[in-house]
Amino acid sequence: MLKTNRISVFLSLIVILITVYSCSKNKTVETSSKKEILYFKDYGAIADDGIDDVRAIKKALADCKAHGAKKLILEQGQYDFFPTFAGERYLYISNNDEGLKRIVFDLKDINDLTIEGQGAQLMFHGFISPFVLENSQNIKFENFSIDYSRTFHSEAIILGYDAEGMDVEIREGFPFKVQSGTLLFTDGQKQIGELTTVSKGVTYGSSHMLEYDTEKRETAYMVKDFYFSDINGFPAKELGGRKVRIRVPGLSGTIGNTMVFGPNHRKHPGFVISDSRNTDFYNVTIYHSGGMGILGQRSHNITVDECKVTPSKGRMISATADATHFSNCTGKIALTNNLFENQKDDATNIHGIYVQVIEKSADDKVIVQLKHQQQHGFDFMKPGMELELVRGKSMITYDTAIVKHVNRINKEVTEVTFDKNLPDNFELGDAIAEIRDYPEILIANNMVRNNRARGMLLNCRGKTVVENNTFHSPGAAILFEGDSFHWFEQGGVRDCVIRNNIFENCLYGVWGKAIIDVKAGILEDKETSRYNRNILIEDNVFKIYDDLTLLNAYCVDGLIWRNNTVEKTEAYPKTGKSHKRFVVEYSDNVQIDNQNDY
Repeated sequence: MLKTNRISVFLSLIVILITVYSCSKNKTVETSSKKEILYFKDYGAIADDGIDDVRAIKKALADCKAHGAKKLILEQGQYDFFPTFAGERYLYISNNDEGLKRIVFDLKDINDLTIEGQGAQLMFHGFISPFVLENSQNIKFENFSIDYSRTFHSEAIILGYDAEGMDVEIREGFPFKVQSGTLLFTDGQKQIGELTTVSKGVTYGSSHMLEYDTEKRETAYMVKDFYFSDINGFPAKELGGRKVRIRVPGLSGTIGNTMVFGPNHRKHPGFVISDSRNTDFYNVTIYHSGGMGILGQRSHNITVDECKVTPSKGRMISATADATHFSNCTGKIALTNNLFENQKDDATNIHGIYVQVIEKSADDKVIVQLKHQQQHGFDFMKPGMELELVRGKSMITYDTAIVKHVNRINKEVTEVTFDKNLPDNFELGDAIAEIRDYPEILIANNMVRNNRARGMLLNCRGKTVVENNTFHSPGAAILFEGDSFHWFEQGGVRDCVIRNNIFENCLYGVWGKAIIDVKAGILEDKETSRYNRNILIEDNVFKIYDDLTLLNAYCVDGLIWRNNTVEKTEAYPKTGKSHKRFVVEYSDNVQIDNQNDY
């Protein structure tokens, strides 16, 4: 009897131990499957070792998704990323170039993740895309920088010129060669073996130039872009060392200034945010990108705060296009406390997309086309969506319709069926755009300077506030636009406030008619078309070096100019022309206080 009891006790102890072990094991599995913080170093990434970290980041992001991690932490130092092991997808990116992209940080279908850099420097090598978000939510980027070891543009110092061409000395850091009488920019790698039709060689194609003031680090005074051709290079002759004669008649410039050779593509924006929600940037620096710095399309709520777009290593150019750019976005867009400088285009452009009607296939059915090549593949029409019908040449919205069915034929052409017959005044060539939850825009406390072209393009119908910024741009500091025959960008502000900004010596270049330029692509019915509405411009300081136009208003309804001040400077030579301070054409309800005081 005693022996039987001992056996029972022993068996009970075994059962208890098995139960405890199982619970402990299950608890361990549960804990490991819910790791909220992951560290990049745990995936073999070692800062400053120069080794490709693409496979490490792919594993880390896969685990973030699998475990539902809330944060991925990088240690301080440089991490390098090469195209060899990067995954690839074909992407359509608004206002940039479509194509098959090698992607490093592929954040497709990832939610609730913060990438914390702790001051890390992410160095990208070759033709590779840094960050792509698609169908993602609640993603935050904090405390790191991105750069390229070889930029997509190139730079040279002007030595002299004559009627036949220009002599330049190409700066260190921009590899090149003169091959068969053509200047080509390269990755610096030497080709091995005899040149054949299947020889490998990487070319950083360029087909246009722009002169920059080397000392001021901005576009040279009143210079224009020089567009050559699309052959990816320029006729040239070697002069020894890094000196080259560019055999292109008509080139001119100031000796000692910098000639920037722009890339002939926008293939690799820094950050692409597509069909995502709630994306935040904090203390992120973009030293270079092959296209836009940050591009958002069809996305909801984007905040960029305490960030920089600025060149590194003494370069003249940061991003090779806009610093930021947003197409068909919703919710709220906030650009606050940022530095946007030396990008090859504007600080931001916020707009929608027009498609053009090219065929009527039934009373309730049309075929539309995305006309601009950098909008191809931009799908935005869905069943149940409300669209506006816009007269192509007057930009007047004359009707609306609900989408019943969408049949995408290819990346350019789509057949759309509406919930009703088209109106009698419908015409081929009209434009169609989405009526959506236009985002609320806040642009505050930013510095915009030394870039090519304009400051900001404000083309959003949501409440827009631009305050406490400083603009130093060679063209218009603020441009309102929109057209359905060239860029096909939907604009037309409805409530815009511009206040307490400093406009510091703008219009020292050729990209704009006025410091604040309100216009649109209206070719017909100018007497009745009023594209931009309800603009308040108050309490700003305009520092001007000449008799420049402060405001150009075209086809506007509702504009108030009040309590602004003008200060004279001697920052640039006089233009030799006298311009009206205010130009108002085809507009209603425009009030300008004390116009003679300006």
